[in-house]
Amino acid sequence: MNRRHHEQRLTCRRTAIAGAVVLLAGPTWAAPEAPQVITITATKRVEDIQKVPLAVTAISGEDLQERGITDILLLDKAIPGLKIANGGNDPAPILRGAGVAGTTDIAVPFYVDGIYRPRSGQGLASYLDLDRVEVLRGPQGTLFGRNTYGGLINIITKKPTTKGFDFGAALTLGDYKDRKAEGFINVPISSEVAMRVTAAGEKRDPYVQNIYNPAAGLKDADYTYGRAQLLWKPSSTFSANLTATTWHDTANGNADYQYKCLGIPVNATTQKFDGVTGFIDPRCGTRTGWDGGRSQAGSVSSGDVSAQAISDPYKVAFDFKPQRDIKEDSVSLRLDWEVAGHGLTVNAAQFKYSELRLTDSDLSSKPALVAGQLTNSKAHSVEVTLNSLASGPLKYTLGAYLFDDSAAGGNNSAFLWGYTYTTPQKPAWASWLYQGNGGTRSTALYGQATYALTDKLSGTVGLRTSEDTRKSYTLNVIQASRNDALPSYGGNPTVNNGKARHTDWRVSGQYQLEKNTMLYLSGATGYIAGAVQALTQTLLDPQTNKSYELGLKTTMFDGKLKLNAALFQADYSGLTTTVFVSTGAAGTILAQQVPGGSTQARGFELEGRWLATDKINVTFGVAANRSTFKRFNVANTLGTAGSDFVDPKGQGWFIMDGKKTAYSPDLTLNLGASYYVDLGAMGSITPSAFLFYSSSYRATNAPFFWSVQQAYTTLDATLTWASQDGKLTVRGFVNNATDKAVMTSASVFSKGRAMADYSTPRHIGVRVGYNF
Repeated sequence: MNRRHHEQRLTCRRTAIAGAVVLLAGPTWAAPEAPQVITITATKRVEDIQKVPLAVTAISGEDLQERGITDILLLDKAIPGLKIANGGNDPAPILRGAGVAGTTDIAVPFYVDGIYRPRSGQGLASYLDLDRVEVLRGPQGTLFGRNTYGGLINIITKKPTTKGFDFGAALTLGDYKDRKAEGFINVPISSEVAMRVTAAGEKRDPYVQNIYNPAAGLKDADYTYGRAQLLWKPSSTFSANLTATTWHDTANGNADYQYKCLGIPVNATTQKFDGVTGFIDPRCGTRTGWDGGRSQAGSVSSGDVSAQAISDPYKVAFDFKPQRDIKEDSVSLRLDWEVAGHGLTVNAAQFKYSELRLTDSDLSSKPALVAGQLTNSKAHSVEVTLNSLASGPLKYTLGAYLFDDSAAGGNNSAFLWGYTYTTPQKPAWASWLYQGNGGTRSTALYGQATYALTDKLSGTVGLRTSEDTRKSYTLNVIQASRNDALPSYGGNPTVNNGKARHTDWRVSGQYQLEKNTMLYLSGATGYIAGAVQALTQTLLDPQTNKSYELGLKTTMFDGKLKLNAALFQADYSGLTTTVFVSTGAAGTILAQQVPGGSTQARGFELEGRWLATDKINVTFGVAANRSTFKRFNVANTLGTAGSDFVDPKGQGWFIMDGKKTAYSPDLTLNLGASYYVDLGAMGSITPSAFLFYSSSYRATNAPFFWSVQQAYTTLDATLTWASQDGKLTVRGFVNNATDKAVMTSASVFSKGRAMADYSTPRHIGVRVGYNF
């Protein structure tokens, strides 16, 4: 963690306009000072987090380093109520029950410097040289760009400064042959212009060992990332920041979806599929007389290495070396101008993102089948906001927003399926493949105003009107015979378009009980546009969220203890749910996805920071959440389900009404503590430890017994030495010291194979940093 003062572990001291420059490569350790104000921009203006009537968590870049949070997949252990589901390359944030099912876009999206990212894979990058990360519980539509239905995660980078030359570098070495280099340089070109360049690269052997093909392990690292920023600040009232980023990841990655075959869920008596009351037969291949298993993986009686499931969650056995190639290039421009008592901000961006991923879909040691996805996304966005700056009882924000990824070729995704019988690493593609194309043009006008009725009581109202136009069409594969290139697509498709408008609101009141204690009550709505309905050329009903929150924020003991708590209820409706309809004279039953599902989440969150002594810092968080389905059906792909779930007509789906949603532990706890020891001329050392506890949860919405992650506890620890001048730091770390395999997602593959994905195992290393 980087800081000039030990107390800065408690702050994310940065605003969108100016803030303290905290060095990337290693912290400057010193005895703590008095606690400082944590400022955030969650309401589009610089404010003390303790005075914002919202449930928002802010973590500084220094805290992220100390806790070993180097990407989005590790963020949930520091944010009460947040859960990151992950299968393949698709991190899915779930917050207060939002995101568990049935949305057409990401329910809790990623933003980088206030700019919306539509693809889940884009959340895997950007965690470098950060000022802070802000996590806002949703909905947040009356102030943010798009799809803040369940909240948002805003990654805020450090900006150039004209105040002085600065640079730093760090090298991390760890087990699994981990090698990571990172650095930054800040150069004041003149009194008005400054440049900041940040870069990193990492290579690491796989966490998941492939015992058949060592080159085909999973969860490795092989990427480069760079960010260049140019600041022009000709006056105290105007600034322009131009940013360009590039990211390229060619690691084997995390497979296409889940990577681990657990076995076949079957009934011991009938030998048929049974995902609810059965048991896991530990095989991926076939067993004579029993349901399920891929014939390509062999029979359990044949002795094939792939036929029997491997009990170790971090071992697999297949021949095909997975392929992953992710690229993202972006350019953004932010203008800030103070004029006529207002702050005008223009934030514009465009990016190009592509992702190829292929994995061994038969999970066997024999050349057979591969599957994956090919995704391309081109988008641009512009947001203009106007904030009142004059003192007085009224504060307001007005905004206009545009996002568009609907241009021809701008947004497409194809499912890939290939045969590797003759050339294992060069698939011959199937002739029935197709590519889905489309995109969304989204515009909005919004405004929010706060009025101080008295010196203690304030009220806030907000309104947003949005219009979404979606495009959807498919192209058939026109070339799939060559085995040395990806398939190509074409044809004359019928393009479907749909348009819809929606209005959202926010109403809240806050009351200052005393100088350092504030109580607030708020209600808000949010939405995600529905999918295109081809027959009517309209959009299906949207997914909506109506949420209420009662919160308390207080600062005690001369600022040494900051404590925030919130009670909430969120009702999500319009979720896409499974229905089965009878078609044709024969009455064939077909599954369809339609709006109509709903869930409800109720809970309590508490988080705090406590400077216990001049040497001991403590952070803590608690989240109690009860998220249940109100109306929801899930298709049953594993036969017998038990009378508690099956439709009375026996059509073969789960009725989940009243049941808990996936990724919804009843209770999570996090606790962190650090102890500062001053060694005088020899510098200082600071040991830190971070505990995280989660009660059990299910990683599928279907009630499969094997998808339950039991309650668990993890421990992360660091020991940091810093030289007396703070320029040199050495940090030893161990992440997941308990070596707990935590299920992050689950599903059913063909032939009844139960699949799962797991978080990273224990990782040990040392980080050496030097700052000028």
